[in-house]
Amino acid sequence: MVEQKDDALLLRALPFSDSSLILHVLTKNHGRISLMARGARRAKSPFRASLMPLYHLNVRWREPRTGSMGTLIEVHRLSSLLDEQKILAGQLLLAKANVLFPDGVEHGYEELHKALNLLSKQNENLGLPTAIWSMLSDAGLVGDFTHCWHCASEINLDDKMYWFKAHSLCSKCANARGLELSSGYRKSVLNLLKGEHIKFSTNYLNTWQQITDEVVKSHR
Repeated sequence: MVEQKDDALLLRALPFSDSSLILHVLTKNHGRISLMARGARRAKSPFRASLMPLYHLNVRWREPRTGSMGTLIEVHRLSSLLDEQKILAGQLLLAKANVLFPDGVEHGYEELHKALNLLSKQNENLGLPTAIWSMLSDAGLVGDFTHCWHCASEINLDDKMYWFKAHSLCSKCANARGLELSSGYRKSVLNLLKGEHIKFSTNYLNTWQQITDEVVKSHR
């Protein structure tokens, strides 16, 4: 059977039998894969200390003869991706990535890696919606804040833009419906997505969280 080796990010690990785990991972060159980690729940398993979420991993696995689940052979845990105080936000980001990059997709690693990097640079409340939006954008699931998502017309940052039914729209397409996205808000979001440190008002933060949640729900 063919063996493969790749950099990976662990999305989740599910118990299987009394001693093993089923792993869902995003790999750099092979997309999302599922692996059986036999004996990984045993106290003396060589996998036990290495299979940690929110770390750079390097995994080696054996491809299956039939089906789609490979068998984990070796795993090395490398550097941590987040500080300890942001672990909870990181776990929430992994849960979103698990939904956005389902079984069989050929991408997701770079998108999640970039999102975790953005989260690491911001406080937890601001960093999480920014990281989620980054994943959505890089996966091609949302438009930007300079064009209408319906008619694709360009919208200057000083012109009005509206949020309606999980879409960012120009005045004509919105037809006076939805939440107006102010010029200041849109500029702030664009700077956040560049990784810049800015101050966000409570109102801006609530709007950012609201529209991010709406988009994620629309892609479930």
